Amino acid sequence: MKNNNINFSVACIALLMLTGIVSCKKSAYLEDGGVHNPHTSLSTYDYLKNQAYHDFDSTIMLIDHFNLKDSVNKAGTFFAPTDYAINAFMINNELTSMQMLFDSVSSRLLTQYMFSQSIALDNVTTDAVLYKNWASDTVLSAVRKVVNTYPVYLTNSVPSFTYYTLQYVWVNNPLDIYLPCQTTGILTSSGTTLHVLTDNAILRRL
Repeated sequence: MKNNNINFSVACIALLMLTGIVSCKKSAYLEDGGVHNPHTSLSTYDYLKNQAYHDFDSTIMLIDHFNLKDSVNKAGTFFAPTDYAINAFMINNELTSMQMLFDSVSSRLLTQYMFSQSIALDNVTTDAVLYKNWASDTVLSAVRKVVNTYPVYLTNSVPSFTYYTLQYVWVNNPLDIYLPCQTTGILTSSGTTLHVLTDNAILRRL
């Protein structure tokens, strides 16, 4: 009986640790409610601009330069790139200043990640489905969710917990490119479902 109690306690601790790991994915972005409340009282633009860790400063500069503030706030869904992804894009394209970035891309660098409808984990499938973005009809993108498992090593067993993550799919010939999200389902006051792409997301030059 004692061993059973120990195993049960370990299992409970492991479950709490898993919950903490998954929760941390959102805690850095949801300063105003935590993981249990995905809603923010800020508009999409203001949320990105006022993010405590300043992970979207370059994104905001692009939004301002291309006059996309209203678009960002009106989008049903926005997959937002972080400064790290934009910086990697600049390095890969040998762009050494924001002005060079402005001169070498169009507003479609961001609008390819904007959609009219709300796209979230609970309304997508594990198959990549095409969605019309705001860049153009010739810029194809899709969205899918991916099943992940997390093993917990106990004394007599190794149970696995399943969870889903969201991916933006850059539809590309001959090989699609998958951009995972590090944070999903932030609901802004302007009506956008906001997702945050991973820092190493490969952005498409448009």
